[in-house]
Amino acid sequence: ACPECQSKGPFTINQEQSVFGNFQKIMLQESPGTVPAGRLPRSKDVILTDDLIDVARPGEEIEVTGVYTHNFDASLNRKNGFPVFATVIEANYVCKKEDQLSSQILMQDDIDDIIHLSKDPRIADRLVASIAPSICGHEDVKMAIALAL
Repeated sequence: ACPECQSKGPFTINQEQSVFGNFQKIMLQESPGTVPAGRLPRSKDVILTDDLIDVARPGEEIEVTGVYTHNFDASLNRKNGFPVFATVIEANYVCKKEDQLSSQILMQDDIDDIIHLSKDPRIADRLVASIAPSICGHEDVKMAIALAL
């Protein structure tokens, strides 16, 4: 029912004032190798929007960061006769496992740069200056952040 006029409908979609966006629904499942013998892998639906669409392909191992939320499912309500909510993850970030591994492999150029920077006597000052350069002062806080990294 309409909250303003209490009308039960029928309603029509106003195409001019509607905002449409792309989304993709994928199913996230535990890796079969990590599941104990005799148990089925658990799964959860994940909603991808905007630039996250088509980031992952079936069978790829991914890591998802998002908001775990509920979704009203009318078919479950009719079947059970009482309110049932399905849960989904609304993804904010998706990272492929193979991308994580490639970022951890150091090339020879990286190793040379690290060795060159390690010989700089002002390396601590350079690190502190590179953290939040738009914020003046707070060198002790910036040093604590640099040391925590």
